[in-house]
Formats: sequence, C-alpha cells, structure tokens
Amino acid sequence: MSKANNPLAETRAIETRNEFGLSNTEAINIFEVLKYNANVSIIKMQIDSGLYGLFLKKGEVQAILINVNTSLGRQYFTAAHEYYHLKYNVNLNGKQKYLEKEADTFASYLLMPREALNFHLKKRLTQKNRNKVDISDCLYLENYFKISHQALILRLKLDRHINNKRYKELKEINVIKKARKYGYSTELYTKPKVEDDVIVESDYAELAEEALEKNKISESRYNEYLIEGGYGYLVFGDENDEG
Repeated sequence: MSKANNPLAETRAIETRNEFGLSNTEAINIFEVLKYNANVSIIKMQIDSGLYGLFLKKGEVQAILINVNTSLGRQYFTAAHEYYHLKYNVNLNGKQKYLEKEADTFASYLLMPREALNFHLKKRLTQKNRNKVDISDCLYLENYFKISHQALILRLKLDRHINNKRYKELKEINVIKKARKYGYSTELYTKPKVEDDVIVESDYAELAEEALEKNKISESRYNEYLIEGGYGYLVFGDENDEG
C-alpha cells in the first residue's frame, strides 16, 4: 500500500472524520458537514482575484470564505483546505508552502479517504473486468466524492493507481465534454450561477471587517459586501445617528 505524501495530514483527516461521526467510506457534502458538525459558517462571495478562499475566526465565530468565481469542485476542495488552517494553523502568517501542502493533503483525504477510494475503484474495475483506470472511472469517482478532476487524478497518481504517463493523459482530457458524453451533470466542473453576490450565514459584519484588516479585500469591495449582506447602515450611517 502506498503512503501519503504527508502522513500527518492524512491522519488528521481520518481523525476529523471520526470526530464528525463519519465513516471512512462515505461521501460527504463538505459545506453541510462544516456547518452542522464543526459549527463553521460558509460565506460564498464573488472575489475578483486569484484568491480561492480564506478562513476567519473571531471569538466563538468561525467562518470560511469561498470565492464563487471558481468551479464547484474547486469550492468544495477550498472549504476542506481552509478548514485545515482553521483547525490547526489559526495563527497562520504569510504563505508557508509546507502548510499549504499539508492543507491540500488534508482536504484530499477528508473528501476522499484512501479506504473509500480503494474500495470504489476496485469495485468499478472488477465490474468492468479491466485493470486500467479510464475517464469513466474518474467521472464516477469525482461525482461520488464531489471532488474536482484535477484533485482526483492527482490522488490516483499519488496513491499509485495510475502512473505519471496516464496522469498526463487524463489531465489533458476535456472533462466537461466527457461529463456530458457519459451522462453526468457538468455543475461540478463549472462556476455555479449565483444570484446574490454574497451568501452568508454568520456574524458577517465582523468577519468582513477582519478580511479587510488582513488586506484580503479592498475597502470598496468591503463596503459592497456590507451593503449586499444587509449591513448598509455601517457604510452610510444611521439617519437617526447624531454627529
């Protein structure tokens, strides 16, 4: 059996599932798991930068901000990635590469434990009477575990289910086109249509303020978020306030 590229992160992913009362073979909706099992609010917003997401902690309030200008699969992965930082690296400062890799490994194994991947992949290959992973297997696993194509094939390579040549072949495939061909929804691979710029279930004003202080969003965008989140009075002032 192959070893994880970061055993500590994989162990923490397994422990987290156990803490949440989840088995190591079931698929999860990470947004719901974090909301109901970890008391973490998910704030989805449009961020005009390369930022995938970030975590915020203010007193007892915990939240993860997700950039909705990314595919749904990417958003799921980001939520799991940021939860690692929230749980284990609360005082994270700067871009420490080894911690980012740890968080990536944690996210991968939280969404798709080794035991679950091995079981479902072996089951499919046995049913199909073959030993080589193809795009139909990838699509099945991606949609079952709610994980992006890139995250799935990287795990297949790291866990030695495919070699580097096969990884490159699968990476070049137009996954949206193949998803349509095999009868899968493309929502996992595309940006969701969002009617509201901000979808929030938290003490939003405080969290937006902290995001501003961390220079993750501009002041103008911060004001927009407050207005859109129903906190316009913080921007314009209350007409009943006295100077």
